[in-house]
Amino acid sequence: MGSHFDCSYLRFTFTLDIFTLLSHILIITDSENRMILTCPECTIRFKIADNAIGPNGRTVRCSQCSVTWFVAAEPDALSLDEAEKATEMRVEIINEPVSDIDLKNHSPEGQNSVFGNLDNGNDAVMANVGAHAAIRETADRKKARRRLLGVSMIWVVTLAILALFALAAFLFRAKIVEKFPGTAPVYKAIGLEANVSGLEISFTDTKFGNNEGVQVLFISGRIKNFDIKTRDVELIQLSFINDSGEILTSWVVEPTQTELKSGQVIKFTAQYPNPPVDAVTLVSSFVSETDMSDTIPVASK
Repeated sequence: MGSHFDCSYLRFTFTLDIFTLLSHILIITDSENRMILTCPECTIRFKIADNAIGPNGRTVRCSQCSVTWFVAAEPDALSLDEAEKATEMRVEIINEPVSDIDLKNHSPEGQNSVFGNLDNGNDAVMANVGAHAAIRETADRKKARRRLLGVSMIWVVTLAILALFALAAFLFRAKIVEKFPGTAPVYKAIGLEANVSGLEISFTDTKFGNNEGVQVLFISGRIKNFDIKTRDVELIQLSFINDSGEILTSWVVEPTQTELKSGQVIKFTAQYPNPPVDAVTLVSSFVSETDMSDTIPVASK
């Protein structure tokens, strides 16, 4: 009886141990191949296979309340181990005492060999920045040169136009005075002779002399054609003026030529015996033969 009971007890104990072992095996297998999800809304727990989530995670739906949420994939154990090792390595390097560092391996040559790629990268970046700066500087210089050239061209064109106007006003002043008589004082103010005849009379010499006991004023002058075309030379009228601006006496001189080409110059001479005592100025002008009624003809060379 006792022996039978002992055997039965042993079988029961062995069976219980086997059942317990199988339960542990099933639990381990379930924990290795499945993962437990808890619904964030109704808190019901679900078991799904690990490979159902995938490496990138996925969105799941609760079968009870239909709530959906995203489940991320669990990190790889190997990755965690490598991350922990890397962290430990960094901590070890940071915590390394300064006295344990080999200064021989930290020479400039060593630094160049260790950080050569970084220096090369920095050099490449600096070279790139320098190239962009050089291109920008060249573009700025070209832009400044174009701006200066544009301003210079504006000034050149403006000065050229002004020079052309001045040249035209100088060459065509006889025509301008003929069309616009009011411009004659303007020319006179700047020292230019301007009249409708296109001819300029100037005195080169005046002096007194004695001719058979009579005091004579000897006059030398010239006539110039300042116009651009050939001009007819009329008679020259000479007049003595007193200090009040009154004409005391006048006479005419016949020129040696009757016409002058553009820019041509001829000389003339005249004389007047016993000039008025109160005469202060001698003036000249051109006069036609029809206007000689009040003049005194004097022989001229």
